[in-house]
Amino acid sequence: MKRKNILFLTLFFLLFNAAISVVVHLNNEERIKLVLQRNLKTLKTHYEILLYTQKLIASTMFQSTVKLERVIDIISQANHETKKNKDKLRDELQNILKSKYSIAKQKGVFQYQFLLSTNESFLRMHKPSKYGDILTDVRDDFAYVQKMKKSIRGFTRGRTTHAFRNTFPLFDKNEQYIGAVEISFPSDSFQWYLNYISHIHTHFIINKKIFNSNTWDRDDIVLKYSKSAESNDYMVTLGSLHSVQRCVIQNRISLKPIRKDINAKIHKGKAFSEYAKYENRINVFSFFPIKNLKNETVAWLVSYVESPFIESTLQMAWVIRIIGFFISMIISYFIILQIRASNIIQERHHLLDDILNLTDNIMFVTDFKTISFSNNNFKNLFNIKNTKDFNLRYKHNILDLFLPRKGYLHKGLLGKNQTPIELFKVTPEEKRVVIIIDRYFKEKIFQINISKTNYSDDYLVSLSDITRMKEKEIRIEEKAYIDGLTGVYNRNKFDELLNKEIKNANKNRNVFSIAIIDIDKFKNFNDTYGHLMGDEILIMIADKLNKNVRKTDTFARWGGEEFVILFKETPIDPAYDVCKNLKDIIENLRHSTAGSVTVSFGLTQYKESESAENMFKRCDDALYLAKENGRNRIEIL
Repeated sequence: MKRKNILFLTLFFLLFNAAISVVVHLNNEERIKLVLQRNLKTLKTHYEILLYTQKLIASTMFQSTVKLERVIDIISQANHETKKNKDKLRDELQNILKSKYSIAKQKGVFQYQFLLSTNESFLRMHKPSKYGDILTDVRDDFAYVQKMKKSIRGFTRGRTTHAFRNTFPLFDKNEQYIGAVEISFPSDSFQWYLNYISHIHTHFIINKKIFNSNTWDRDDIVLKYSKSAESNDYMVTLGSLHSVQRCVIQNRISLKPIRKDINAKIHKGKAFSEYAKYENRINVFSFFPIKNLKNETVAWLVSYVESPFIESTLQMAWVIRIIGFFISMIISYFIILQIRASNIIQERHHLLDDILNLTDNIMFVTDFKTISFSNNNFKNLFNIKNTKDFNLRYKHNILDLFLPRKGYLHKGLLGKNQTPIELFKVTPEEKRVVIIIDRYFKEKIFQINISKTNYSDDYLVSLSDITRMKEKEIRIEEKAYIDGLTGVYNRNKFDELLNKEIKNANKNRNVFSIAIIDIDKFKNFNDTYGHLMGDEILIMIADKLNKNVRKTDTFARWGGEEFVILFKETPIDPAYDVCKNLKDIIENLRHSTAGSVTVSFGLTQYKESESAENMFKRCDDALYLAKENGRNRIEIL
C-alpha cells in the first residue's frame, strides 16, 4: 500500500473517532446540562415558596400586632419612661403577646423583637431577659428602618444569630416614629423544610466571616456549626440529619474531584450545579446563593441529589465510543480493499448513518432549506422513507417544522434579514427549545443543538426529546396538594379523589357521600379580631375536624372558611352520623379569645352517572339550607 494511502487511512481513522467523540460529548453535555438546570430550578422553586410563605406570615403577624392599640401605646410610652417603669411596661407587653408568639412559633417564627426609636432593644419575646442593648451598629435592617422609616426584608446577621428577617417601623397615633418590630425566621428552617418536606438532602452553609472567629465557639450561639464540606470558608448547620460524619467527612470526599470548580464558582456568588462520581453513584450538587441586604452572597443552599440519568448517559457514551472504534476499524479495512475515493466517501456516509442511529437523538444535516441527511429517528418521527420525500413535503423551508408557540423557537422570531443560525446564536442555551408535530399528530418538545459541519456549508442539527422532562416540571410547579395555612389537603387533591371515587362508583355500583362544612359567622371573627385571629380559628377547626374523621374519609379545605369531606363507599346515614359527631365536637370547642365556634353541614349521596358538578351543587344547596334554618346544623339533599 502506498504511503499516501496509509496516511489517508490513518487520518481517516483518527478524525472519524474524534468526530464520534465530539458528537457524543455534545450530546452528553446537553443532556447533563438539562439535569443540572432542572435540579437547580427545583432548589430555587422550593426556596422561593418558603421565602414567600414566611413573608405572608410576617406581614399578617405585623398587621395583627399594630391593630393592638395597647401595644403601640406601650412602645410610645416606653420611649420616655424611667428604667423602673420600662420594666413594668415590658412585662405588660410580654403578657399581651405571649399567646400570639406561641402561635407564631408553630409557623416557624423565631425572633419577635421590639425596639424603641433609639434602636434600644425593648423586648425580645424569644429571650425576654435580654434587653436594653443598642442595635444600630449590629443590625443593618434596624439602622435602615430607623433612618428611612420603611419596612425591609432580607437575610441579616445579629450578634450571635443570622436569620431571614422582616423588620417593620412602628408609628403612634400621630404618625410619629416610635420604634420597630422584627419578625424573623431561622436560617435552618430552609434546611429543615427541604430535608423533611421536600425530601431533598440540603445544607445551609454560611460564610464564617459573618461573625468573628470567637463567636462560632460561644455557648450561647443559637445554632451549632462545623466547617462545611463544600468550602473551608463556610460553616454548616448541624442537626439530626446533618452529622459531621455524613455531611462533612463523607461529603468532603465526594466533592474532591470538583473542589476547584466549586471554589471558583462560590467566589463568583452566582447559582450553579455540578456533578461528581462517588462510590459508583453520580451525585448532583446544586448551589443557590443567599444574599444579604447589601446584595452580597453570604450563604448558600446546597442540595445533594443522586442522578441515575447522568450515570446511564455517561455509560452509554463509552458504549458508543467503543462501537465507533470497532466500526472505524472495519471501515478502514474496507477502504484498504477498495481504494477508490468514491467508495471511501460512500462508506463514510453509511458509517455516519450507523453512528447517529445509535443515539437517542433525532439528527439531520441541513442548510435550512433542504435536508441532505437524516438518521432513522428523524424518519420515524415524520413517518417518511427518505429525506427526498420530506423536502418535497416542506417545500424547502425547514423552519416550518417548528410550531409557533410562546417560549419556543420558530420562524416567526426571525428578524429582518436574520438567518436561522443567527437566531440560534443569540438565543440563550436554556431557551433553545422547539415543538414539533410527530407522526401521530402529537406535540413533542425538543432541545435543539446546531453545529457547523467541517466539510460543507451545512449544519448538523441534534434534537433531544425532553417532552417528559418538561411535563414533569409542569406537574411539579403546578400540582400542589397541601393547603399552606391549615396543613390539610387542598381543593386540587379533593377534586382528584372525588373524580376517582365517581369512576369507582360507576364501575362497581358503589355509593359514597360528600359534605361541605362552613364556619358560622366567620366574617364576624375577622372583623372583630383581625385576619390573624381568623387564621387561628381556621387552623383550630381544620385540626380538630381532620383528627376526628374516619381513616377512610378524606378531609380538605375547599377555600376561605369552607371545608369538604369525602366519605368513600359510605351511604348517607353513616355519613350523617360522622357529621353529627363532628358538629358536636366543634360546638364544644372554645377559642381562647374568640370563644365558641359552630359549623354548618351540607350532606349528599352520589347518584348513579351524575357529574361531580351536579353532586357538589346539591351538597352546596344543602349547606345553604342549613344556614337558612339557623346554622349549627346538618341538612341533607
